[in-house]
Amino acid sequence: MRQYLTLVRLFWQQLIRRKSLWIVMAVVGAALLVNYTIQSQMRTMLEQGVRYDIATRRAAATLESYAEQIRGGSVFLVLLIAALVAPAARRDGTTQFVLTLSVSRLRLALAQYGALAVFILISVLVVHAGYMAAAYRLGILRWSEALLAWPLLLLPLLLVGSASFALSLTRPALLVYGILLGVPILLLPVLEGWVGTWEAAQVPLALRQLSARVIDNLGLLFPQWWELIVWPRLALPTPERPPLPAWGLETLHALSATAFWVVAGLWAYRRHDFGSRLPTK
Repeated sequence: MRQYLTLVRLFWQQLIRRKSLWIVMAVVGAALLVNYTIQSQMRTMLEQGVRYDIATRRAAATLESYAEQIRGGSVFLVLLIAALVAPAARRDGTTQFVLTLSVSRLRLALAQYGALAVFILISVLVVHAGYMAAAYRLGILRWSEALLAWPLLLLPLLLVGSASFALSLTRPALLVYGILLGVPILLLPVLEGWVGTWEAAQVPLALRQLSARVIDNLGLLFPQWWELIVWPRLALPTPERPPLPAWGLETLHALSATAFWVVAGLWAYRRHDFGSRLPTK
């Protein structure tokens, strides 16, 4: 355990040296900006003669829109950062140095992910504290949400980061972005639209249906965690979209898809040839 914590500290220092600290500072700046914007909006509406309760509801709606942007943006940002951790360590030689100390590949990967998890934890706590400070000033803060809601943002981000990080253990970051972002966001919608044009081209119905089913099933390989994050709330809203009828099934699908990419990344990691200096344990 002591060796593992030492490795986590080593890779955490490496993250800081690569100027990741500036990302945390940017998160702090964003939290302060949200607070300033909400307070400025409230002050402007009150100066214009808007009743306090109406101004509060409008400011709360604006704050909720910021929360929605944070939910989607945080998933995207964590996916980008997680794919850079392992490749950067390989380039500066840290990975090779640690493995020459007879540290197993799995322990090395866990230490790198531990450093990433600490980074995500600090960022989540900063964002949560900033959001709750703005909610407190508006008088809409619920102490249960202030104390217990932050894990509902942290846990999905850790899972998103695990999939991106696992793939990047043996692949460059750009390839990871192409798999986890390019395929579900760009490739599959283009293929779906292309198959939709086959009716005019008189393609047989059976082929059209088979192609549509294949595209739908490929889409199930990619988890959509941003749709399942309920932060800063604690209650799960009733889903309104088909085809999955319940949050439980959607969460199970996201967990399964994430586990698929993590297992695929670790499987490739155990068999990847990093060079003769690196023992495979």
